[in-house]
Amino acid sequence: MRALIVILGILLAGTSPGRAQDAPHRLLIHVDSPDADVMTEALHNAANVIDTIRKQRGTVAIEIVANGPGTSMFIDALSPVKPEVQRLHAAYPEVVMSACGISLTHTAASMKKQLTVMPEARVVPSGAVRIMQLEEQHWAYLKP
Repeated sequence: MRALIVILGILLAGTSPGRAQDAPHRLLIHVDSPDADVMTEALHNAANVIDTIRKQRGTVAIEIVANGPGTSMFIDALSPVKPEVQRLHAAYPEVVMSACGISLTHTAASMKKQLTVMPEARVVPSGAVRIMQLEEQHWAYLKP
C-alpha cells in the first residue's frame, strides 16, 4: 500500500495543477537564457496572453519553465527580474513557475553554495522533462 501511495505521488507530481487540464488554452513559456530582457519578455508574454484571453471571455493555463542558465530567473539571490516575478505572481497567481532541479543542483555546485528558489516558483525534477510532458499534453510552446 505504501508503495502505491509513493507511485501515485510521483505520477501526480508530473501533472499540471488543478484546472489547467480543463483550460481550452494552455501555454508553456520556456526560458533558458540568463538575459534579464528575455526573462522580462517571458513574464510580459504571460500577462499579455492572460489579459487578451480574458477579454475574449476565455481561460488560459500558463506555465513558465526555466532551465539551464534561465533557472536564475527563480533563484532568490540571483534573479535579475525578482520584482517582476513577484508582481506577476501577485497579479496572476494561477501562472505556474517551474525551475529545473537539475540546473539548480549544477548551479549550486558550481557556486559552492546553497541556493533558494523564490516562493513564487516551484522546483521540478527536470525542466526538459517538464517541457516534454506539457508538449505531450498539447500545450502551445513559446520561447521569447
